[in-house]
Amino acid sequence: MILTIFFGISGLGIMVFMHELGHFIGARLSGIEVEIFSLGWGKKLIGFDYKGTSYQISWFPIGGFCKMKGENPVKAETGPETGSFLAASPGKRILTAVAGPLANILFAVLVLTIIWWAGFNIYSDDSRIVLAADYSLDSLSGLTPAEAAGLKTGDRIVAINDQPVDKFQDILEKVATSPNEDLNLQVDRAGRHEILRVRPELDLQSGAGRIGVYAWRDPVIDRVRPGSSAGLAGIEPGDRVLSINGVKIEHTIDFFQMLKDRPDRVELTLNRGGSQFTRSMFINYSEDNVLDLGLTFRVFVFRSPEVGASGALVKGLEETWSTLIITLKGIRLLFRGINLRNAVAGPLRITYYVGSVARSGFSLGFSQGMISFFRFLCLLSVVLFVMNLLPIPAVDGGQIIIFLLEIIRGKPVPPRIVASIQVIGFSLLIGLVIIFTFSDILFFMGK
Repeated sequence: MILTIFFGISGLGIMVFMHELGHFIGARLSGIEVEIFSLGWGKKLIGFDYKGTSYQISWFPIGGFCKMKGENPVKAETGPETGSFLAASPGKRILTAVAGPLANILFAVLVLTIIWWAGFNIYSDDSRIVLAADYSLDSLSGLTPAEAAGLKTGDRIVAINDQPVDKFQDILEKVATSPNEDLNLQVDRAGRHEILRVRPELDLQSGAGRIGVYAWRDPVIDRVRPGSSAGLAGIEPGDRVLSINGVKIEHTIDFFQMLKDRPDRVELTLNRGGSQFTRSMFINYSEDNVLDLGLTFRVFVFRSPEVGASGALVKGLEETWSTLIITLKGIRLLFRGINLRNAVAGPLRITYYVGSVARSGFSLGFSQGMISFFRFLCLLSVVLFVMNLLPIPAVDGGQIIIFLLEIIRGKPVPPRIVASIQVIGFSLLIGLVIIFTFSDILFFMGK
């Protein structure tokens, strides 16, 4: 939990700092004086002055802020001071406002380029699927899109809309971002290829598309936690589960289906190095009544292709662009009746997600942890780019609209009107933060 909190707060801090750094550079290029540029919030701990700017580290060294001269529109009614924000031309103010979100998007492109150039591992199941309708692990109602399309357990999806796929992660990403859109699937069924059309339905709880399939994962043990149910039963990494209570197990969905009724003890038949044997395993549940066996099953490890420096830049741009499109689609889905409390995360949950992704990555090694951490930051940086450019008060997009109006009118918008708009915008923003923070608290409480 400490590691989760540390990386969560650090991740948010990096994104905010990059955003404020963009504003700082934009202001300096526009001839706007920056009074304070701080790493962190609160009172100054240490710092120095250089060319009229106080560079400092504040007592809470997460994120940062950029305080420009003359930002208060009300004080400018007597005439903006030379070198102040409001004394700059509307075009330069737009440049300064845009520079913050632009820094976030450039951060994503740069980091993703470095990651693709260095190479990375992808931990995922392959593209073989299990039909969710064949099991009762989820509360699915009616005919699922996968059933309607004619998919069957054991099918291997090899292409979606003529784009080859070899990982279940590829399937999830395409389906999740394509609710209510037709997808053409090329399916390998026992060596025979078929073309099926599926239309993912919108999951109102998550805001993502779904078709009703699981990944086919062979029931081969990868890791066992010492002292856990699996460890006490004598299960070891590399063991393959053949049956539970005499019922054949072909994949992990079979395994968890057998535990759905929450038995206290099961008899496992295992294969270890060609030899079969049976172990009795008592089933434990965590404090919040979640199944806790202390084991994980083996997944495939895919290596990213070697693309070189120029290829890495192309990949970085492509991944940033696709994330941007997905983000815009997600905003559109907010108005389609999805459950906002579940689908939209507030600051606490975002911090938790950043930390959890990093922690899970570090469980697979230091390099994998850093890659997972920074890839998730890139995703959030793109989201921050989009959210800050929305034409609403209190964010950069709202200010840009005001400056564009000034260009169209040929004269400034009255300062008190600008101030009133900002007060309303900030009030709405604070209100949303409070609402989503409360929603996050309910989420963590399991309500």
